[in-house]
Amino acid sequence: MIRWLWPLAIALLFCTGCGTSDVPIRSSDPVASVSIDPERDTLQPSDAILLRGVPRNSRGQALADRSLQWTSASPSIVHVSPEGIVSALAPGVAQVVATAEGRTASATITVVPLKWVPSECATPRPGWIWCDDFEQDRLDKYSEYEGRESFLRTPRIGYGGTPGMRAVFVRDQVGAGVLHVHFGKVPAPDFRPVDAGTEAYRDVYWRVFVRYAPNWIGGSAAKMSRAQSLGPHWAQAMIAHVWAPSEPLDRLAIEPASGVGFSGRLLTTEYNDFPNLAFGSRAWSRTPIFDGRHVGKWYCVEARARLNDPGRSNGVFELWIDDRPEARLSGLGWIGSYKEYGINAVYLENYWNDGAPQVQSRDFDNFIVSSQRIGCR
Repeated sequence: MIRWLWPLAIALLFCTGCGTSDVPIRSSDPVASVSIDPERDTLQPSDAILLRGVPRNSRGQALADRSLQWTSASPSIVHVSPEGIVSALAPGVAQVVATAEGRTASATITVVPLKWVPSECATPRPGWIWCDDFEQDRLDKYSEYEGRESFLRTPRIGYGGTPGMRAVFVRDQVGAGVLHVHFGKVPAPDFRPVDAGTEAYRDVYWRVFVRYAPNWIGGSAAKMSRAQSLGPHWAQAMIAHVWAPSEPLDRLAIEPASGVGFSGRLLTTEYNDFPNLAFGSRAWSRTPIFDGRHVGKWYCVEARARLNDPGRSNGVFELWIDDRPEARLSGLGWIGSYKEYGINAVYLENYWNDGAPQVQSRDFDNFIVSSQRIGCR
């Protein structure tokens, strides 16, 4: 059985479109009914959702300080915790029942077979530069791995119940760990490229499965991943950010940045040389994967960064979620006429600029970098 380590959430934090009648009142009124939100949902095995159960009086007002008991009519299909977190175990249809003072309500949970392959690295496809499905411990292959207390390879928490990487934020924590992979032509051997270290890649795709805890609040946690062109002293010629550093909190954004001037000269002299980095416009995803109806489920997030031809503004930055096109930026003059290095780094990052609002976690699995489109299957 998959056991969720995430803490209890306050259910109404996730209530979409709740009115004043959903603010619980203190009353001696008996429970006349119970509502559940959502009343139905579809999950894959290893997905989870937080059901919001609300006891109500005869006037439909939400009642405070009333306990709910949760049960699953099909415990082999879904498991439900005392807090209403439903964990999908196997394909099928299950009813989850909430009971308060003898009044009940139920939600229908349909569990479908896994959509994607849980373990991929044993059968790499053309173009793949790096693959980590976390079935094996490959952490020493990364050029940098930080967060050995908060970002851990963990059994049974990956996609389909396989091993994965779990990042756990405590309240107000900013950094919960990173994985950095370098490849292609790099400025120095200590970058430790995972390939021959010679090719200047100008078109790179990277994909990762990601799941946020079903009680997650606060948006994306700011940073998720980025592709970069790194030169001497870690100077960044370009950055392709996949993150959500500001409003709206429920969606991912892609945001390009350039460290190269119009003459093709590298302006940055070190990592995060912000005075010499120019940020482009953001494009936001359409799917709100961080709102209360979407967290707890696995998503396949893929991005592409194609550098511009020297002296032309024809670079491209694209984002897919579950193989659906979600955001695109074109006409980018990312690196001007600079051609000393191509894209040579992709980072997975757990860095929350403002700090986490509570103890909560997110999981990564099936991390791939490729010179060709990867897709989810």
